[in-house]
Amino acid sequence: MKKTLVAIIGLLASIPVLTGCSGKSGISQMMEPDTIYEKALVFTRQAQIVRSLETKASISVTLLNEIFPKRYPYDKGIYLFVGIITDLKDVKFDDLCKLSLNGKKPLEVTPVDRKSRLYQVVPIVTKWGRYWVVRFPAQKSTKYIIDCEIDPYGSARLSLQRPTPRR
Repeated sequence: MKKTLVAIIGLLASIPVLTGCSGKSGISQMMEPDTIYEKALVFTRQAQIVRSLETKASISVTLLNEIFPKRYPYDKGIYLFVGIITDLKDVKFDDLCKLSLNGKKPLEVTPVDRKSRLYQVVPIVTKWGRYWVVRFPAQKSTKYIIDCEIDPYGSARLSLQRPTPRR
């Protein structure tokens, strides 16, 4: 009798923990997909510059136009979230990386603060990297070749493709 009573009390006590107080919390919220992060993963590429069997720099690029289309519309330009991890310290973006998109130079480079929502949402973000939002001129092409040269280590090439509209 005593064991049955303890089991019933334990079961009743665990119901609020498993179901939560509202419909959007607890287990149901944990099981919902994180669509922003999933999109960010699809439109993120990463490359490393390796010299003498040692990684000298790591570059990640995320196409922001596909993740936040209202904030970063294609007609205003191509927006990339660029992250670079390297041992070169206190260097401005223009001195650190020569970046081009389909052979075109960036129009604007804005550093991303660690408290920014982008810093929390975009994948491949670490405390060792430095991050920027880079805007390039609008392009009709749906294929993007990103070249990043980091002096003195070398260069890396990444490619992205945005989806084409369905007919």
